[in-house]
Amino acid sequence: MASLSLPRVLQLKKNSLDAEREHFEKFQTLAIQKAINSIETPVKEKHVRSTIIGTFQEQSAITYWMVAIRLPIQDNRIVAWKFCHVTHKLLREGHPACLDDSQRHIGMIENLGKLWVHLREGYGRLVHLYCTLLVCKLKFHARNPRFPGNMQLTADELDAIAENDVNNYFQLCVELFDYMDDLLNLQAAVFDSLGNARANSMTASGQCRLAALIPCAQDASHMYDCNVRLLFRLHAALPPDTLAGHRERFRQQFKKLSSFYKHASSLQYYRNLLTLPVLPSNPPNFLLQSDFGTYVTPVVTIPEPPPDEFDGVGSLIDTSDTISQATTPEQLEALEPRATPSPQPDPVLERDRLIDHLQNELRRMRSEVSQLVQERNTMLGSMREHCTRLESQLNATKTELEEEKQKSEAVLAQTPEIKQKLVETEEKAKVTDEKFQKLKGAYTQLREEHITLIRQKAEVDKMTSTLRAAAAQHESAKMLLQQQLNDRMKDVELLQQSTSSSEEIEAYKNEIANLRSDLENSRQKEAELEALKSSMETLEIEHKTATTEQCEKLAVVSSELKEATESMQKLKQENEDKEKELSRLKEQLTGLRQKTGDEYKKAVEEKEAALKQISELTQQHQQEKQMVVARLEHAEESRLTAECELQDLLQNNTALESDCAALKIQLEEARMELKKQSSRLVSCAGEAALQVTEDALAALEHSSAQDANKLAAERAAKAFDLLERHTEVEGNEEVVAKSAIIASHSTAQLAAYVTEVSNVSTDIEIADKLTGSCREMLTATRQCVSAVRGGGADAAACAAARAAAAGAARAAAAADRAANGAQSVDDELADMDRAIEDAAAQIEDLLAASRAGDSGVKLEVNGKILDACTTLMGAVKVLVQDARKLQNELGDPKTRQKMYRKNPQWSEGLISAAKAVVFAAKLLVTSADEAVGAGGAGRAEGVSAAAHEVAGSTAQLVAASRARAPPRAPALARLTAASRAVAAATGAVVAAVRAASALVRDQEALDTSALTLTATRRLEMESKVRSLELESALDAERARLAALRKRHYHLAQLEENGNMTNGKE
Repeated sequence: MASLSLPRVLQLKKNSLDAEREHFEKFQTLAIQKAINSIETPVKEKHVRSTIIGTFQEQSAITYWMVAIRLPIQDNRIVAWKFCHVTHKLLREGHPACLDDSQRHIGMIENLGKLWVHLREGYGRLVHLYCTLLVCKLKFHARNPRFPGNMQLTADELDAIAENDVNNYFQLCVELFDYMDDLLNLQAAVFDSLGNARANSMTASGQCRLAALIPCAQDASHMYDCNVRLLFRLHAALPPDTLAGHRERFRQQFKKLSSFYKHASSLQYYRNLLTLPVLPSNPPNFLLQSDFGTYVTPVVTIPEPPPDEFDGVGSLIDTSDTISQATTPEQLEALEPRATPSPQPDPVLERDRLIDHLQNELRRMRSEVSQLVQERNTMLGSMREHCTRLESQLNATKTELEEEKQKSEAVLAQTPEIKQKLVETEEKAKVTDEKFQKLKGAYTQLREEHITLIRQKAEVDKMTSTLRAAAAQHESAKMLLQQQLNDRMKDVELLQQSTSSSEEIEAYKNEIANLRSDLENSRQKEAELEALKSSMETLEIEHKTATTEQCEKLAVVSSELKEATESMQKLKQENEDKEKELSRLKEQLTGLRQKTGDEYKKAVEEKEAALKQISELTQQHQQEKQMVVARLEHAEESRLTAECELQDLLQNNTALESDCAALKIQLEEARMELKKQSSRLVSCAGEAALQVTEDALAALEHSSAQDANKLAAERAAKAFDLLERHTEVEGNEEVVAKSAIIASHSTAQLAAYVTEVSNVSTDIEIADKLTGSCREMLTATRQCVSAVRGGGADAAACAAARAAAAGAARAAAAADRAANGAQSVDDELADMDRAIEDAAAQIEDLLAASRAGDSGVKLEVNGKILDACTTLMGAVKVLVQDARKLQNELGDPKTRQKMYRKNPQWSEGLISAAKAVVFAAKLLVTSADEAVGAGGAGRAEGVSAAAHEVAGSTAQLVAASRARAPPRAPALARLTAASRAVAAATGAVVAAVRAASALVRDQEALDTSALTLTATRRLEMESKVRSLELESALDAERARLAALRKRHYHLAQLEENGNMTNGKE
């Protein structure tokens, strides 16, 4: 308890400036609350004036916004409307810094307008339009800071702001047009709402709405003047066609502004509050610069209030008490005025006149009452109809919501089926793709064979034509020789008959022999030609065989392509069906998107993803189908060409087949080698991942986060060491890949740990150092891994990465140890909970032992004390559990840990309170044990003191827990109730101790009936000595208690200032 009152005792006194500031804030708060109230009456000018004067005294609007945002502007429409009105007045007439201070609240004003726009009747639409106007005004002043809040400028100031630049004039004119549009929309809505609400300018509700148009009228006159001047300057510098839109927009605003001023001037409420100008019947002609000379600036004037305002009610009461002081008749006669005698009126006529007047007033009041009753009944009927309509709409909405929920559940039930169909479609697409790739390979092989055969056919054609020409020459030579032989034979016969000379016969014989030799030669050549013909026939037969084989292959390819086309068509049909089904589901889910929660959103996202995948598959299948159709056409053409041209190309077919077989064998060997390499790489990556996973699991089960990150640093160092030793990748692929994977994963884990420690560190220098070391480590790791990807590890880069990882791990571990030097709040609360449970169990054991071993008065005394202590410990246990629940409501453990580190004084106070509760609980158990000790020698007063200590420590825990808790948290209410229960249980313990002490004293009362005189005197002297000893001991104990409290206060103050931690500097 003493430690709780320490800050109040040591608190410094407030100086005069603090008191003045507090008085100023109270006065401003009162004025703002009176100006912005929930009564449907106009805002009082004196309260607004006080608020404006306060902004000049403070030279800012901080106090105004601090009070205004706490008002119920989101709950009460009148308060929201008056808030907009007062804010507009403050921006116009307040200190110039009000515009800058209000910029940060633009979002709040926009949200307020969006909130009240749902109330489409009455003040809801008005508040929305007024918030839009305020946001437009604040944004305009943010873009043009040289404009004052009241928008009043001279011509020179306007030129200086625009810097005599046509572009600035143009932009400024557009922004003023937007500002004027929002203002005119607000005034039109206000006048429309008067008729709908059956109010006029002389009713309180009408005046509450009309009062806000006074600053709007003032802003409108100044903006109108600026627009006229800007348009004349624009028309002097730009062609008229460029500014046609500006002129049309100004003309429309001119009509609305004229109507606004005329309508406002006709209202009785405005006649004494402001004087509105009368605009001309036609807008200025900007095409004629001479028209600017006749232009008159419209001015809205507001009459000054009387200098001495007084309270009308107070002025009607005479507080001088003059008559009460005039007690004598002479004084009463002196107070009566001396009046001249005048003729007295006839009393009968005066009475009749008074009766008539009263009757007229009575009739008028009855008519007004009847009218009010009728209006009330009408409003009640309309409200009942509105309530009935709203109830019907609510029921319809509920039924629609139930239907939508059922539909959503049905859609969610269909989602797994759609996913399964999508998976099946993907598998079919994969199978089709594989078939297509096979067909593509076969087609490529056939095409290459076809090209080779065509080239061979050309060579064979050349040889065939040469052989045919030679055969024709031999045939002609043979015929010629045969003819010559016949002629010579005829000549021989003639010579034999004519008995010519022997010489001629010999000559003819020689010629015949020559001819026969030529004939033999020709026969040999004919035999050669026959052999060539037979070989050609053999070639033709073999070619036909090859052609038939090629035709069969083409037929097989065509059938496979047809099957692939049919499968593609089936897949396309299935995709179209699924696309239709998904489009239907998407249309159903589109209506549910705004009414459902996270489950509907997830379903929609999954279905959209499925639809997107199916559309992509459909497009891909369509493209593949087109490609397959084109390839089929090309294959058909190639097949027809091959049937016509592949008749003479079989000679090199066997050689090509042998080459293809050899190539296939080589390709198969290369494929097997690639599979082995890929399997080795996959197994290597799997081993690395398994090792990392096993290390993480072991660290999770058998070590803390610091140990796990230390292990990650060791793994990274070992992996970098292996990479440094194996600089050549060739021959060491598995070791290099495994080391690179482990190094990358370990450095990433270490970087996450360093980043987390840096983010939660309260020392900026340490956080910057940790960030730099983490960046250096990741950069070195990236260089090392990039070198490995290039084909060889860089030893220097690996060594640098290893050193950077070790340095980052050491720095993070040191920072984490410095941040987690003290025990965390959650651990301390958990220890406190366990200590309270142990103390309660010990007290229950003491109670059971006392009931088993004691009897009589001692049993009664011990039972009362221990029962009260048990009740107190039960209440403390509930309080401690509620305190832990309250801390759990602050967020998850990581969020709470960050909060404890950001607020070290509060966390240390919470830990100190938890330790105090544990100490008090142990003290209570010890005191109770002593009180019920052997022979009743213990002191019951120790239990009372321990109970008070328990109450004080729990109160300290409640105060520390309440410091950072949300005001409306349910656990905070339960904690407060538990604190009250602890206080009540403490009172019960103190009462039980007192009752037990009284019972013991009654039992030990001194029996003086058998004492003698000497014995009585001796006992009396002993009693006096005992009382004096007790008094001196009491004084000494009180002095010791005062010294201990003084030391306690001093140490607590030092620890609160941060100069000492746990009693040590």
